[in-house]
Amino acid sequence: MKRPSILIGKFLCAIIISASISCNEQPKEQDPKKPEKPVVLAPQEIVPISQAKNMYDSYEKRRVPLIQRYEDSINKVTKNDKEFHVGRFVYYDYKTIKQYLEYIEQEVADAGVEISTLRLYYSNYPDEEFFPKTKDSIKHPRQNSIMLSPTYNDGKRDYLFYIAQGAKGKEAVPMNNSFEPIKVEYGHNNDTNTKAYASFVPTTNPTKAAPAILQGEESLTLNRGTGVPPPKNQ
Repeated sequence: MKRPSILIGKFLCAIIISASISCNEQPKEQDPKKPEKPVVLAPQEIVPISQAKNMYDSYEKRRVPLIQRYEDSINKVTKNDKEFHVGRFVYYDYKTIKQYLEYIEQEVADAGVEISTLRLYYSNYPDEEFFPKTKDSIKHPRQNSIMLSPTYNDGKRDYLFYIAQGAKGKEAVPMNNSFEPIKVEYGHNNDTNTKAYASFVPTTNPTKAAPAILQGEESLTLNRGTGVPPPKNQ
């Protein structure tokens, strides 16, 4: 039987030889065609699943019954025997969202402004065909929905806006929080690099035309998502 001291000696030699070989190995060069992918940290606004479940259940308890009773009462008055389903979520195809973000970034770059926030508005379709003569005609009137709309900041507050064609190219036309055009005095925006329009006609009357220096109305507000319930594609 070999002595323990001999076995320990051989074990230590093996470790020394292995370490020596490792030290002599050259580090593998990184493939320049495959740069390291940066790590994206999770936003602080992400909530735990348990909290998401709690908020979902709270809506189920405190909002769904109110909406259901209200819509059922309308059905009784109008003698509409069609059952109303309270919507619980709205979704968009992921590629649509990516296209939307790329599109609004492209348009605001042309207008010389920066997006400060992306608002998600609660909305509700009327009890009628909302997009007539198109493939997007609302098949489930009175359903809740959401609208996505970007804002820009003039140094004091965030503004909803749309894009119009001005004398020097695309310009951002500000609106208030209710999607109504507003008046912004000349010099109100201190950023000399921005092309945010600074003197829109001071009216909330949609029949009154905008000044001649601006043409067209390019909306940046996204809607027409799919609500559930009713069931998908019905």
